[in-house]
Amino acid sequence: MNRWIYRTKKWCALAVCAMLIPHGYEAVRQTVLGWPRKEAQESVISDAYIVKKQSFEAGSLLSSWNSAGSASGASSVLRAQNTSTAVVAGQAPGVQTSPDAGSVSPQTSNSGVRVIYSAGSSQTKVGPGAEYSPVTTVTTPITGYLGGSKLNLLANQTASQMLSVLIETNQGKLIMIDGGVEEDAQHLIEVLAARGGQVDTWLVTHPHSDHIGALNYILNHPECGITVNNIYYSFADISWYQQYEAYRADTVQMLMNTFAALPPEKLHGDIYKGQEIQVDNVKITVMNLPYLFSNNAINNSSVAYMLDINGKKALFLGDMGEEAGRQFLADNSPESLKCDIVQMAHHGQYGVSKEVYQVLQPEICLWSCPQWLWDNDSGSGLDSGNWFTLDTRRWMAELGVPYHVCIKDGDQVIQ
Repeated sequence: MNRWIYRTKKWCALAVCAMLIPHGYEAVRQTVLGWPRKEAQESVISDAYIVKKQSFEAGSLLSSWNSAGSASGASSVLRAQNTSTAVVAGQAPGVQTSPDAGSVSPQTSNSGVRVIYSAGSSQTKVGPGAEYSPVTTVTTPITGYLGGSKLNLLANQTASQMLSVLIETNQGKLIMIDGGVEEDAQHLIEVLAARGGQVDTWLVTHPHSDHIGALNYILNHPECGITVNNIYYSFADISWYQQYEAYRADTVQMLMNTFAALPPEKLHGDIYKGQEIQVDNVKITVMNLPYLFSNNAINNSSVAYMLDINGKKALFLGDMGEEAGRQFLADNSPESLKCDIVQMAHHGQYGVSKEVYQVLQPEICLWSCPQWLWDNDSGSGLDSGNWFTLDTRRWMAELGVPYHVCIKDGDQVIQ
């Protein structure tokens, strides 16, 4: 009888362990290790499904809030010393910040510096009163930073994520980076035409439609009045795109066909790592050639460009993913990667890892993401999507990066 009772207890204990151990492992894996990350899907959400204003936004109080604190100029950026307290410090005079959907009322720390919290996907979202990781965006031009040059981060004209950056040199020469989807072309044409309509240098990171669509349109419509003198890029053979991202190979072929119709002297498809391109006072350095990974293929093939603009360095990562980011760190010294401005990889979500941004040590982040991507909103509210923008925003807060400009706030200017 005693043996039977013993065996029964043993079986019960084993059954309980069999149920609890897998659940415990799963909890540890997801909450502590954060592995594996679910695959992010790159997509465009229809305007009809985008929530423009979350139901738990903290009202009009936030819309009039300005960050406190000052600096002697945008170049006097102060990093938040205690990232655990989420202080946004070192705001330049006259710079306003844009509160985010899901933000709670700003609080004041003992030092008098404003503190604001916004969503982080590792937190439970319960509306006002929840404590979130900090992120605010600058919504007025940052001035006195680029010594007479100007960086224009152009906003999307559709619901799509995109990347379109215009650099104006001291002498008024124009440098374009990518350009956005085809539907962004009209806005881009207007911006370029207002500055003379002649682009000296067009840099292409990778051939995805949200980066090269507008360029392809402009090149195929000379009647728009925009001329392009030089195009710099590096593509793999079309067979590689057909093998690893077949559903986008037609877009790549379309751009290649467009390039083939241009005068050869305009095309610079033979760029190499370390190449320097001088445009007036701006020095452009090619930081890598495409990394040809089979995973996240075309994004990971992004070419990064470092622009030295009157002593300020701006790094453009395109849509580099984690794999390319690791190789990028291995191929370049930490000192060569330090920058003042960084374009957040893959629109700030599912791009390079936090370790890359730790090495870069930027003062200003460029976020080429619309409101829905900024909030990870798939149409059902804050953090309802499967993108990783909120995680990346939390990283940058933890790293103490003080300035963030985003296309959700419209066209942005740093000068």
